[in-house]
Amino acid sequence: MTSRDRFPGLSDGWARLDGAAGTLMVDSAIEAMAAFMRSPAASNSGGAFAASAACDELVEGARATVGGLLGIGDGDVVFGPNSTTLVLAYTRALGRYLGPGDRIVCTQLDHDSNVSPWMAMAEDVGAEVVLWPLDETGHLNVDHLEELLAPGDVRWVAVTGASNLTGAVPPITEIVAVAHAAGARVHLDAVARVPHLRTRRDELGVDSLMTSAYKWFGPHVGMLALSADLLATVEPYRVRPADYAGARRFETGTPSFETIAGAAAAAAFLMEEPEPTPHEQDLIDRLEHGLLALRDVTLYAPDPADERAPTTIFNVGDHHPDAVAAHLADREVAVWSGDCYARELIAALGLTDRGGAVRASLVRYNDDTDVDRLLEAVAELP
Repeated sequence: MTSRDRFPGLSDGWARLDGAAGTLMVDSAIEAMAAFMRSPAASNSGGAFAASAACDELVEGARATVGGLLGIGDGDVVFGPNSTTLVLAYTRALGRYLGPGDRIVCTQLDHDSNVSPWMAMAEDVGAEVVLWPLDETGHLNVDHLEELLAPGDVRWVAVTGASNLTGAVPPITEIVAVAHAAGARVHLDAVARVPHLRTRRDELGVDSLMTSAYKWFGPHVGMLALSADLLATVEPYRVRPADYAGARRFETGTPSFETIAGAAAAAAFLMEEPEPTPHEQDLIDRLEHGLLALRDVTLYAPDPADERAPTTIFNVGDHHPDAVAAHLADREVAVWSGDCYARELIAALGLTDRGGAVRASLVRYNDDTDVDRLLEAVAELP
C-alpha cells in the first residue's frame, strides 16, 4: 500500500472517497510542476535557444514515460487540456472519413465523454450511433456486440475500460477481436481504468486510448494514445503553420509544459506499484459488504467478474442522492452524487427520475478508516 504521507492534500483530515472524479496529487508530481515553473526552461517549443530545447526535451521525455505506463509499442501520446476536449477534437477529425451508411457503436456503460462526442460528429456527417445495451448482470455482453456488428457497416466501437460508476470492466481483448474481425476499429476510454488496472494499449489491441492524469495522482491534463497508422492518416483540425508530424499534429496551441511535467511524474509514481492493487480490492469489498449490511441501502454493483475497478454507487431509502452526499460532507466524507456524467448507465439502471445515486470510489491513498467513516455516516440517516 502506498504511503498516505505522499499526498499533501490529505492534510485536512477528510475521508476522500471521491477519486473517480479526480484524485489528489502525489508529491512528486507537485514538485515536478513547481520545478519546471521555477526553472529557466519556461518558454515554448521549436526555438533555437536552450530554454526552448528544454521544453522540447520535457515533452518528448513525458511522451516516453506515459507511453511506458500505457504500453505503447507503436504510435505516440498526444497531450491536451483534458480527455473530453481531446476526444471532441479526435472524433471531429475522424468525421472527415465517415458519412451516411457508416455506424458507430457506443455503450450504456460509458461516461458521456465517450458517447456525446461521437453522437455530435455522427450528426454532422450523416453517420449513425447505436448503443450497446447492458445485460441483466450489469456488464456488456459480447454476443450483443456481434449482433450490432453483423451488418458490416460499423466503423468504430467506442467502449469504456471501466465504468466510472459501478466499476464494471468489459472484456476488452474479446471486444477488440470481434470488432476487428468485422472491420471496425476500437477506441477505449481508459480514464476510469488506468488508476486501478493494467492498461497496455498494445496488449489490449485497441486502436486509440484516452486517459487523464488527474485521475491517477497528476495534474489536469488529458492524453490520447494513437497507433502509428492513425497518427499518420487522420488529419486533425489545426492552423496552417502547424505542419508537424506525429503527435504534435494533434496538439493545437502551446502545450501546458508544467502540467506535462507533472503528468510524467505521476506516471512514474503509478508504475512503482503493481496493478491491480490488492489494497484497493480489499477496500471495495469492505465498503460494499458494509453498505449491504445497513438498513435501507440499495447497492448497484455489477455481478462478480474477473476484473473490477474500486468504484460503486448506492442509494439510501427515500433520501435524494444529493442529500446523502451533503450529509456525508457534513461528516467530512467526500463523495459524489447524481449521474456523474454516465447518463446512459443511470437510465439503464432506472435511476434517472431518482436523481441518480451516491458514488464512492477508492484509490491507493484510501484506508479502512475512510471506508468506516462513510459507513458510520450512512448509518446515521433515518
